[in-house]
Amino acid sequence: MHPIQRTWSRTRINLMQRCPRAFVLRYGIAAYATKHPTGQMLREYFSIQTPWILMQMSIRETIRDYVEDYQIGMRWSTNLIQLKFNQIFRHRIQDRNSIISKLSTWNEKNSMFHRVNPEQHLEEIGAERCIKLIQDELFIQLLNTTVFKSISPLKSKIVDGIKIYNSADFCAEKGKRSMLIRINLFGYSSIDQINQNAALISLGTEKKTIVQYSWKNGKWFIHKTNVSKKENKSIRQLIRLDSKEMERILKLVGTKNNLELIPFADSSRSCMHCSVRFLCPAKDRLEEAKGEQMALMC
Repeated sequence: MHPIQRTWSRTRINLMQRCPRAFVLRYGIAAYATKHPTGQMLREYFSIQTPWILMQMSIRETIRDYVEDYQIGMRWSTNLIQLKFNQIFRHRIQDRNSIISKLSTWNEKNSMFHRVNPEQHLEEIGAERCIKLIQDELFIQLLNTTVFKSISPLKSKIVDGIKIYNSADFCAEKGKRSMLIRINLFGYSSIDQINQNAALISLGTEKKTIVQYSWKNGKWFIHKTNVSKKENKSIRQLIRLDSKEMERILKLVGTKNNLELIPFADSSRSCMHCSVRFLCPAKDRLEEAKGEQMALMC
């Protein structure tokens, strides 16, 4: 098994690093066996997200809707922001529960998948983050002085023959000057990560200033970056190496979809919220399963 088109995204590389086996199931078997019941079942399971992640996704969607309305002269009150966020978040929870209902026949007692109700504290957290971003002085200034264009989260670009997913959320233009704006909902722990992400966002574009909003310690931090040629070259090299490693892992499966050579998760923490834990022989005994796999390979 190998990808027809080399593809890179943070989601892919992070999953491969945490658990090569889950990576193969998601981006190998689920992606290529779309007409087989197992492939269809895997796609459904991998589409289910935790309420916390759905909250993050709802923040981005709320901000996009706000910007769209702002561009045509509509202004939202704080109460409307709260209502809009709640509406989007609850709709995502409803969709999640609908998928789980369809998969209930598996009846896996250790599954992370249970139908839930929207939690009030998550609604409060999400709305607060939306309000703080919308009320940020720089964000208001950009909205009032530039033309905002939303960029689809599914937008990709081909760089060095590799399809890359890591787009900005908006492009703000004023005359010949333009900026790419990214909302980092999960935050970044270091300036190196901020700079690396700026280099990723800038790939395939002409020289643009990268503006990142990153949530940390209860507020949004703003970073403006102009990516250098050296940083551009470095991130392209990293993506090439990552892509080769992902391709190598997928090829280990072979033509019969044999997972015996695919390593298990790096630690039991990676198994806690795994979408396909119920399919894994290591679900309750990771270290023992690793030992058995090593013995078989010797």
